[in-house]
Formats: sequence, C-alpha cells, structure tokens
Amino acid sequence: MAEVKSKLQDNPRGALEQYITALQSDSKMARKKALVDINAEIFVNEDNADCDFTVIFPEVYAYVLKSFSDPSEACREASAMIIENFIKKLPLNDYYLTYILPVLVRRLGSPEIVEESEEMRLVLMSLVHKILDKYKVTNLLSPFINDFTSILTKTATDPFPKVKLEACECIIIMTKVLPRDFHLQCESYVKPVLSNFAHQHYRVRVAAVKAIGAIVLVGNAKCFELSITPMAEKLFDENSQVRLQVTLEVGNWMLTYRDRYSFWHRMIPLLLTSLSDVMADVRDTADKFWIDIGLQYMEENEEDLKKKTDFLKDVPSHYPDVKRPNLGCRVLVTSNIGKIVPAISKEMEGWQPDARLRVTQLLCWLVLCAEEGSTQHANTIVRTMLRGASDEDPRVVQEVKRSAELFGYFITPDTWWSLLEADVDSWPALMVLANILKGSQAELVKVKAMGELCKELVDPDRCQTRKPKYQTNLLHVTESLMDLCGAACRPVAEQLFVINFTVYAMPVDDKIQFMALSNLDKLRYLEDCGRSLTSLYEKHVGRVLANITSDALTWTLLSPDRCLLECALLHSGSAMGYQLHLIAPLLRECLATPKVDPEVKLRIFTSLSTVLLKRQANFCKCDVDKLEAFLKIIIDEVITPNLVWAPGRTAEAIRTAAVACLCSALQDKDDEQCLEIGAGDSDKVISSLMVVNLFPTKESLEPVLGRLAPLLAALVDDNSALTRRHALRACRALAALAARRGCFTHEILHKLYFVVLKRLDDSLEQVRCDAVHTTSALFQCRALPYDTALYGAHLDAVYSAMLVHLDDPEESFRKEVLNALITLSSIDARLLLKKVKANIHLYRNKAAYEKLSNHIEKILSPPAQS
Repeated sequence: MAEVKSKLQDNPRGALEQYITALQSDSKMARKKALVDINAEIFVNEDNADCDFTVIFPEVYAYVLKSFSDPSEACREASAMIIENFIKKLPLNDYYLTYILPVLVRRLGSPEIVEESEEMRLVLMSLVHKILDKYKVTNLLSPFINDFTSILTKTATDPFPKVKLEACECIIIMTKVLPRDFHLQCESYVKPVLSNFAHQHYRVRVAAVKAIGAIVLVGNAKCFELSITPMAEKLFDENSQVRLQVTLEVGNWMLTYRDRYSFWHRMIPLLLTSLSDVMADVRDTADKFWIDIGLQYMEENEEDLKKKTDFLKDVPSHYPDVKRPNLGCRVLVTSNIGKIVPAISKEMEGWQPDARLRVTQLLCWLVLCAEEGSTQHANTIVRTMLRGASDEDPRVVQEVKRSAELFGYFITPDTWWSLLEADVDSWPALMVLANILKGSQAELVKVKAMGELCKELVDPDRCQTRKPKYQTNLLHVTESLMDLCGAACRPVAEQLFVINFTVYAMPVDDKIQFMALSNLDKLRYLEDCGRSLTSLYEKHVGRVLANITSDALTWTLLSPDRCLLECALLHSGSAMGYQLHLIAPLLRECLATPKVDPEVKLRIFTSLSTVLLKRQANFCKCDVDKLEAFLKIIIDEVITPNLVWAPGRTAEAIRTAAVACLCSALQDKDDEQCLEIGAGDSDKVISSLMVVNLFPTKESLEPVLGRLAPLLAALVDDNSALTRRHALRACRALAALAARRGCFTHEILHKLYFVVLKRLDDSLEQVRCDAVHTTSALFQCRALPYDTALYGAHLDAVYSAMLVHLDDPEESFRKEVLNALITLSSIDARLLLKKVKANIHLYRNKAAYEKLSNHIEKILSPPAQS
C-alpha cells in the first residue's frame, strides 16, 4: 500500500489508471466497482488521508462527472458520492463548481426530466444542498446564480415530494446567501414554489409557504403581489402546521419586509384572520406578532403619533370585555380599514362558507382595532353585516352578531341608526340592530334613537308581519332595548307593549310566543306594574283595541286584527273590564254582520264563551252600568241574531257556536242549588251568588228572557245534535237564572217543556238524557204556587210521556227517567200514582214502577204519630 500511496501523491493519474480504464467497460458491475474503488482509494484509504485533493480532482473529475450520465443508477449514485466527498474535502474555490454545476444543471435543470430515478434526483439535490451549505459564507456562488435558478425552479415542481422539500430548503438558503443576485431572479421562483401549495403532503405545503416567505423578503413587489393571494388561501388549510407557517411568514413580512408600508392593507387581513384560528398555537403566535408589529409601528412613527402617545388614555369605561390592542395596532388598522372593508363586503358574496366565516371574523377584529376610526366606513360595514346576517351558515351569523355588538361600542347611535332606519323592513337589519344595541351606551340611545326606533317598529306593516325570522329578531330588538335602557324605556312603553303583544297574538310558533310573553313580563317589571301581566294590560291594551280599525268583512283566520281581538279577549283578564266600550263594537261588527267569514265568527264566539265563563276574573273591576250595557249589546246584537235559523251547514255551525256562547253567559255556580228552590226562595239564592252577576236584577233579565225563550224552543228541534244539546243546556240555565230573579213565569215554562218532551224520542242517546234533565229542571224552577188543577193537562202530558220511557231498551236511560219522575212526583203525586196504577200491568219494567209507586205512597201517607 505504501507503493500505491506514493503513486497517488506523486502521480494520481497513474495510481487510478486501472479504475479509470474500468469505467469504459460494458459491464455495469465493473463500472460500479471501479467507482467504488476510486472512492475508497481516495477517501477511505487511510494511507491517502494526507493527499492533496486539489491535485487529484483535475485528474479524475472528467471521468466521474461523465458517470453522472451512466445508464446504471448504481453507477450514477457512486459517482455522486465521489463528487460529494470532493466537495467536503476541497477548499472553497469556484474553479470546482465550474465543472460540477453544469453537470447538475443538465441532470436536474433541463426542461424535460433527464434523471428518471426519484432517489437519484434526491441524491443530486442533496449534493446541491451541500454545495450551498459549504459556500454560503463566501461570495463565490454569485456567478452561478443562473445555474442554481435552473436547478431549483425545476426541482421545485419535481413529482417526488422529498425533492420538493430539498428544493425549498435550497431556495431559502439562496435568499440568505445571495440576496442581491436572487432579487434579480426572484420572479422565476414564485410560480414553481406556489405550485406546491396544493400538494397533498402537508410537509411540502409547509416548506413551500416557508420558501415563499423567504422569496418575498428579498424579492420585488411583483413577488409579493403573486404570493399574497395564495398565502391567504392557505389560511383555510385543514392542517394547523400550514396555517401556523403562514402566520409566521406574514408576521415576519410585517416586521421586516422593506416595502411593507405599501402593502399593510394586504397583510393585515391575513394576520388578523389568524387571531381567530381554531388552534391555540396559531392564535398565540398571531397575537405575539400583532403586539410586536404595533409596538414597532409606534417606534417608526414616533413623531407622527407623539400627540396621541402623550395623551394616551386608559381603557375607556365603555369598552367590550376584551384586551385592548396597543396604539400602533389601532392606528395601523384605522389607516387601512377603508381598503379592507370593501374587499370583505365583496367576499361575503362568495359561495364558500368557510371563506365567509373568516371574513366575518376578520370584520370583528377590524372593528375592535379601529374603534371610532371606523365611523367614516360605517356604511360599508353595516352593508357587510346585513349580508352576513342573512347567511345560511350559523357560524357566519354568530360572528356578525359579535361584529354588530362591537360596532355598537364604538359608533354613536346617530350614525348607525341613520344607516339602518331604511332597512328595518328586513329581518337581517333587525338582527344587526338588536346586537348593536347590546353594545351601545344607554345615555346616547335614549336621546333620539330609542323613540324613532320604536316609532318605526310599532308600524302595523312591520309588527304585524307573520314571518318567523322577522318576528324573532323584532322581539330581540325590543328585548335588547329594554335590557339596555331599563326604566328609561317608560316613554316608549306603550309602543313596546304593542309590538310584543302583536307578536304574542299572532306568533308563527310556540317558541316565538314564549319570547313575546317573556318580553311583556320584562316590560311589566320595568314599569313596576305589580306581580301579574293584568296590570300591564290595564295600562296599554286599550291602545291595541283602539288600533283595530279594519273592516270585519275582510277578516280571515290569519288577519292581524282578528288575532289581536282574540288575544285581548283571552288574556286581558280583569283589564278587560276597563275596555268594554271598545270590545263591544268590535264584537258586534264581526259577529252580527252576516257576511263575515264563518271561521272568524266561530273563533270569536269561542273566545267570547271563554270570557263569559271566566266572568268573575274578567269583570270583577268593571262598572255595573258598563257591564249591563255590554251585555245588552252581546245578547241583543251578537248572540240573538245568530240563534235565528238559516239554511246551510255553515249557518248551522254558527248557531251551535252562538247557543254555546249563550250557555256560557247564563251558566252560574249555583245552578244546582236553583233546582231545589222555588221562586219564593230566589232572594236567598241571590244573596249567596258570586260577586259578578251578568243579570243582577229581574228588570235586566225579563227582556232577555222574552226574546230568548222562543228562539231556544226552536233550537231544541235543530238538525244539529250538538245544537240541540246546547239548546237544552241553555234552557236549564235560563230557567235556573230566571227562577232566582223571580221572572220564570208559567207561560214560559209551558212553552219550553213541550218542545223538550219531544226530544225524549231523539235519535241520539245524549240528547235524550239532556231532555230528561231539562224537563226535570224546568219544573223544579217553576214559579210557586203552581196550580195543579189549572195546569193538570200539562202535568198529565209530562207524566204520560216519561212513564212510557220507563220501558226504554237502554237501562241507563230508564234510570234517568225514573230519577226524574221521582223528582217531579212532588208536583202532583196523586195524578202520577193514578197513572202508574192504571197501566202497571202493561209495563215490562215492573221494578221501576214498583219503586216509583212506593215513593209516591210515602209522599201521600200521613206522618206517623209520635
């Protein structure tokens, strides 16, 4: 080996001749072995460790570099290893690069892929990387900038991901080693690197973002223009590492890019968007950069900001619950917001929901940082929020709500109300308005905006809109206003009541109705109206009723005025007593007019029945004279006309509703007591009645009794079974009430019982039972004394008809008849006993007849002597 060593030092060509000759062999194994031996002889053999490589390189480089084109991949790899070792051993001298780089350009930088092996291209890129690493401390690479550009722009688009990674690393080194030379070639690098932004491997995307960041820092303005949009798109990357790298690069640009003052409006949106990232590390990184950028901006513009810095005040008292950005950040955003907001507004029209979400998040940060500085761009901001409020994505809507609330903190009501006033017909405007109010100052809102806002919203064309989103946001506006202003809302309390009561009366669903009820309760609390809503209704429901001015002929079930009237009837409680002068004409108009929609009539009749049933609560505070006048209108002009027979099923349904309403008016707690008393005891019963009596005196009932008796007699024979049942109920209630007032005459009794007896043969079992009860009730309420001799024929007819039905096939009906006969036997016991005894042999129901006979005989038998 000593001989070989002396030869290698003294005569490198002679020492390596045999290996060089072997490189010409046709055998790839021989060529590979020759290359391996050359590498071993030069770099591995310890005896040649002290050899002068500057002498050896000129003798072998041509043969080794020629092997870069060897058909065998193994040979090409071995030759690359030899050159790599030479790079490590040789001193810094561009002489060597003049031979190596052209070969690398030919293998890697050609328009077409020359080196087909991916692994081999990676080896060659590693060689390029080592060259850059070794020569980065010198200026020797400058003449080879074109070679490097050819190699790196081509390999940046290589199909092999690892080659892409090496290329990006090399580009970053180039920007640091040759910034001046690279500046002239920078545009050539941008597009090849940007092509990797869509690569499926996130590491490639991260490397490409990092490379673009380095290119832009040393490149010209065109590089920035070409890169900023793709960088913004990468903020939507699914991988957080990619987004983090974008944040790092953009933050670095904003701190060190020499032309950054020309592009603040392009970079600020990217960094502020990262402040809303879902990953904490991205948000923290962006936050640190944002603070540093603001502080640096303050230092760089110290003279311009001197006044603001000298008078820099603490966080304002009216400020959202977030950390306030520093002065530099605020000034920076204020000076650029005019260029950013129009772009956000345009982006809101895009089809990608994630993009719309990011720009609404960006809008929050812009409003927060600009503070009062966004006033001159308030119109554009409001338009953007209106568009976002109607977005289909709930995430976007939530961010718009946040933006609107922040907007309210910094913009005065005079500004935002003038911009939104014309749009209150749309629900997005109401949503924005509700959230602006959350952030506004009560002192400023109540000066002007509160009154004008309520004036607009109380307009029937708005508050009577039956759309779910509009109703919901209308309620949110009133809720926000009450939460903000509190007791200061009292000047507009009536308008707030009308708005919420209208929605409560005609809600789209139960949830909206509950919201309206909650708002009414909140208004009750603000007005200090006691513990129930009734006191609130006492103050304001009159305004609602007074506003019902439309023609009842135009009403349908969905008409707002019908809904308001029904709601006022059902929910006003004792407050209704103060509004009878308004309610009576409305009821007369919609129930007494023949051509009103039948469905409307039925609904109002149902509501009126409920009112009359709950008269103790509804009329307890009502003046007696007003109540009598109201009842006169209800009975004479509302109920009575609708009891008159008319052809058709619609008229039949209305008659049923009218007679049911009459039952409610006549019904009384003490009806059952009345069945056991005569006219002579009526005063005693009256003294025990409830506080509210719809017909408190004989004089008030007699005119009604005279008109109703013949109508009820006719309704007992109505085609509708339900009408017949209600008519029988009404007869019982009317008889009981008339008996208590002392005006149930024998004439009226005889008119009614005759038609009632016919119903014992009705086709419907329930009607027959009601007829039995009604017959019994009518004679129980008879005026005393009752001359059985004079009216014997009437009693004979009653007893005869009922005795026949003791043999009815239905057992339950037989029991009802028996009980009724036992009850009525006291009127003329001898007559009834005579009729029972005369025909007892003809009847099948012997037990019933015997029971009845025994009862009568007990009545007739004298009491036992003690």
